[in-house]
Amino acid sequence: MRGCAHCTRRRGRWNERRPAAPKALSPEVRRTEGSRMSAVVPDDLVGRPAVAWSERAFQGVLTTGLGCLGFFLLFSTAGTSISLFALLCLCFLSPLRIWRLKPWREPVLGIGLVLLAYIAMRTFIGEGLTWSSVGALNRYHELLMLPLLWAMMRIARRPQAFSSGLMVGALVFAAMHWLSPLIPQLGPFLHSRRISAGFGLAVCAYLLFEHGRLGALRKWLAYGAAIFLSITVIFAGEGRTGHLVLLVLLGCAAYRAAPHRWRLPVMMAILVGGLFVASMSQPVRLRLVETWKDAQATNNGVVVANSSTGARIELFRNGLIVARENWVLGTGWQNYQTEFARASAPRHNGSRDVLGSTADNPHNEYLMQLGAGGLPALVLFMLWLAWPFWRALREGEDRSPWAGAVGSVALAFATGCLFNSLLLDYVEGHFYGCLMAWLLVRRLHH
Repeated sequence: MRGCAHCTRRRGRWNERRPAAPKALSPEVRRTEGSRMSAVVPDDLVGRPAVAWSERAFQGVLTTGLGCLGFFLLFSTAGTSISLFALLCLCFLSPLRIWRLKPWREPVLGIGLVLLAYIAMRTFIGEGLTWSSVGALNRYHELLMLPLLWAMMRIARRPQAFSSGLMVGALVFAAMHWLSPLIPQLGPFLHSRRISAGFGLAVCAYLLFEHGRLGALRKWLAYGAAIFLSITVIFAGEGRTGHLVLLVLLGCAAYRAAPHRWRLPVMMAILVGGLFVASMSQPVRLRLVETWKDAQATNNGVVVANSSTGARIELFRNGLIVARENWVLGTGWQNYQTEFARASAPRHNGSRDVLGSTADNPHNEYLMQLGAGGLPALVLFMLWLAWPFWRALREGEDRSPWAGAVGSVALAFATGCLFNSLLLDYVEGHFYGCLMAWLLVRRLHH
């Protein structure tokens, strides 16, 4: 039966809109297309290029090395050295990658390299090229380690392995402080690391707080761990540097977390609350009383035997004399100990029995740089410390959320350098160098 003209016209339009049937391919074309597909599909079914086994092995070793470095950084010099040696070997395997990243273009890394170059020039030209002068320069190798580690963290696919290892290591190290009454062998170990422990645990507590605030870690986990580390520093730690650094970082955390209009009032309130909590700590009270009594006795000319406070005052006085007499170009790092003993001799009739009368550093990094390297070294060192803090103020929270964390850690290190030669010390210098490398990378990938 024939349909009406209207239906016939509709069927005609539908046939015109239907796509044409694909043309049959000849056997030669089918073989060509099949060879093309076989070269593409097996690479990666989800669209990612295949990774060579050598690159997978390289990334695996790099991730493991970063994790181990973070874990051992606070309490094991052997573990830190082995991890850094493994990462150094990886640097030799990827020199072109490091060169393409141009770490010296990062201002903090570039200023550090200039400072290291000045120390080398001042040491070798002023004191000669000897094994002793090479050893003096090697004490500042963290300035070279920092850009290399920054580059390796940029290359790494999982740079957060370092921060994860660091937080786990900090929690383990804090647990050792509470277990020391049950394990007597931990007492001498923790006492020898009381300065680095207080500084490192205070900084790790602040970083855990920032991880929770910025959403990099669950808030309850990050804040709980930060409180645990802070309580450890206050109630189980003996280092005065850690107490002071924790107070500084507490103010930084309050300032960054509070609303813009309420930053100063909130920061002052948090600092007052922190001082109140610290006043309930027996170690803090004992250290305050000891510091006050020994400082008064030392100022009155009384030599207090085995007094840490008296030794620090003596070190500061002698370091100030050396810096005042050699502020232009310094004594040189190799000759600093000789000039230090010469400065203290007139006040003690040539006796070297007074604690703090002889030393190779004044336990103050600013006096160390000014006395050993002169004004150029001090200016470069202060610029190296101040740049992260200045950039944090310039960029602001919205532009770079992690820049403020970088500046806060730099401020904590600058505070600690008032009472210790932190860059010269192995644990503190490596801790700050490794952590600053990770923070600078984290700032780029916010």
